[in-house]
Amino acid sequence: MADATRLAALLGPWRDGDRAGGPQFARLAAALAATIEDGSLDGVALPAERRLAAALGVSRSTVVRAYESLRRQGLVASRERSGTVVRPLRRRLVAPQGQMFQLAQLLGDEGGIDLSVASPAVDELVAGIGVSLAQASGHGYVPRGLPALRAAIAERLTAQGAPTTPDEVLITSGAHEGLTLLAGLLVGRHQPVAVDEVAYAGALEVLDRAGGVPVGVPGDRAGMRSDALRDVLARRGAGFVLLMPGLHNPAGTSIAAGRRPALLAAAAEFDALVVEDAALDDVRFDDGPPTLRALAPERVLSVGSFSKIAWGGLRVGWICGPRELIGRLARLKGARDIGAGALGQLAALQVLERIDELRAARREQARRRLELLRSELAARVPQWRLGEPEGGWSLWVDLGDCDGDAFTAAAARHGVLVSPGSSHVAGGGPSTHVRLAFAADDELLREGARRLAAAWADVAQPAATPAGTTSSQCAKRGSSPRTASP
Repeated sequence: MADATRLAALLGPWRDGDRAGGPQFARLAAALAATIEDGSLDGVALPAERRLAAALGVSRSTVVRAYESLRRQGLVASRERSGTVVRPLRRRLVAPQGQMFQLAQLLGDEGGIDLSVASPAVDELVAGIGVSLAQASGHGYVPRGLPALRAAIAERLTAQGAPTTPDEVLITSGAHEGLTLLAGLLVGRHQPVAVDEVAYAGALEVLDRAGGVPVGVPGDRAGMRSDALRDVLARRGAGFVLLMPGLHNPAGTSIAAGRRPALLAAAAEFDALVVEDAALDDVRFDDGPPTLRALAPERVLSVGSFSKIAWGGLRVGWICGPRELIGRLARLKGARDIGAGALGQLAALQVLERIDELRAARREQARRRLELLRSELAARVPQWRLGEPEGGWSLWVDLGDCDGDAFTAAAARHGVLVSPGSSHVAGGGPSTHVRLAFAADDELLREGARRLAAAWADVAQPAATPAGTTSSQCAKRGSSPRTASP
């Protein structure tokens, strides 16, 4: 926590001039905002209102109103047992209600070692893919997607145990757009959507922007609990139930085969559709159990993508599900963009021609890079509890009693971009976790681990304050979810 006396000194003569105009609390809020924007307080808890009021010689109500102004601007957040905490810069780049921390980093185009993007870069496995307009035909406006690609995806899904026809497939601009279309069709304003307590940050962002309300459903090592899902659906209903049964993001775990029928039965009992996010399934280290859609094709819409198996920039994905719903989604997509780009779809066809070879190579690559990052972190920061993902491109790390936002800010100061666990918490709130992507090459992973260890030393070791006391940004966060696939 920032020392009240030191913070008062940093603010300088904030009463003078017309920094914000208006009442005293507004001038104080403007001075605090200016201090926050220089980056020195990222992730730090501000002094309690009464302490800062005493240090500044103002009433407590003046500080209370100033803090409230900062909250409205998205500069700080209130957290249980933590007080008022300065949001790290990259969280402030997103609207206060937003969840997708990674999007802010991509928009910022900042340098450093990026361990926040969990998708492979262009490499020798895909660099040879090339397409030309000679492979295309017609005017190119195909809202449902190229017939050849829809047929190839349907054939592959059928071979995997989920009988699918081409008219049950819609091509999208990545899995993210697939989730966006589903939220736009199925979620009304303020309508709940059942999700894991800790979920994919992009999905939480999509649901928030669609006006929905992500409702976290408790779970255990086997995945989301069916009794907890039934309780949520009975009390609140849901636009749909969102699950990542094959490979969870951020945890890299899966829903146990024996748990899956019970979850589908709970959804069916309340007539709730299930959306299966299968974007990471091709990067599992093993084949895994049958998909949810293979178990209940009439109730499940499955979302897939080529970005995790081929390249993040190949923005081609799909939704497969009941024919009538796919037709409605196709009309919605057609109104948005008249269909996904043809060149990307032609590239996806080439990927499918050698998908088994590519899948085996990516699995081995991901497994090796995971082992490298785990080994480096275990040697440098043995205090961390490292997840054991079953595949994918990210490692879920428990920092113990350290605030994930504070560590994320410290990592950025050391030139490493990571994703804070709070971005993945349904409904918002603090987290003692961070997500580390390991899609980067070996040299960057080693250097990233070295810098993360240096950042850890910054936040974990108490620092002296002007008053002669010590403070640390690693304080217990009792309200934080401590599992990733609850």
